[in-house]
Amino acid sequence: MDRMSTLWGVVATIAFVALAPVFADNHDNPGNPTVAMQAHYCTLNSGKDMADVDQALAPWRRWKEETNWNGWTAEVTPQFDIADGPDFYWLNFAPFDYMGEVLDEFAVSGGEIQRGINSVASCKVALYASKLKYPLVDESTLNETKVVVVENCSAKDGVNRDTMLARHAQFAEASKDNNASFLWNIVWPLAGVPPITPLGTERRDFAHMVWYNDVKSLMQDYDAETNGAGMSGRRDYLQNYADCDGRNTYNVNILSKPSRPWR
Repeated sequence: MDRMSTLWGVVATIAFVALAPVFADNHDNPGNPTVAMQAHYCTLNSGKDMADVDQALAPWRRWKEETNWNGWTAEVTPQFDIADGPDFYWLNFAPFDYMGEVLDEFAVSGGEIQRGINSVASCKVALYASKLKYPLVDESTLNETKVVVVENCSAKDGVNRDTMLARHAQFAEASKDNNASFLWNIVWPLAGVPPITPLGTERRDFAHMVWYNDVKSLMQDYDAETNGAGMSGRRDYLQNYADCDGRNTYNVNILSKPSRPWR
């Protein structure tokens, strides 16, 4: 079986798990509990650009080395996204207990960092839960990526928990069988996300995030979706399992990655 001809059939259908109890279910992978994703929605200040942001992060880079920050930090900028939304995002991933420790430390020692950030951008912060679905490994060991696709979805009426979990496990297994190179996690809001999102759209129940090594891999999947086996899988998903909107693609710049196992 050609991996790329089936990849979007897998990716297009994996994100229909829409209720928090389903997201948080760890029976499929008790060694990989749900973790925190702290999301910064940032708009550049007048006259500033991403080069200014990079310079402003110098104190943060020193701080993360001094404190031995052991989470993922990704800087995400729009690639295929024409909405009038934030200029960039920062995403921090870490276990909840460790994230709490880091935020407490930052509240004490992060004043210089925050002043530098405020000089170049205005950011608002929300907290999400994130569940890694593929591959089933310790998130601290994942490979770095260059592109992420984000799609917001809500489950259709009548799609119950057991059905979602069963299909969810099926597509995760299909990804494994096809030796898929992408990473896939599902996120859902915990705090700070209003009914109308910063993009001006109604908040959905969840989003799935599919991370790629490069744009070429992404385009191969889009080709499979539009010209290959992925077409029927995505159509079935949207007709029978979930209502989705706002699929956007972003460039990913990994600013920090874990240096120690999370568990």
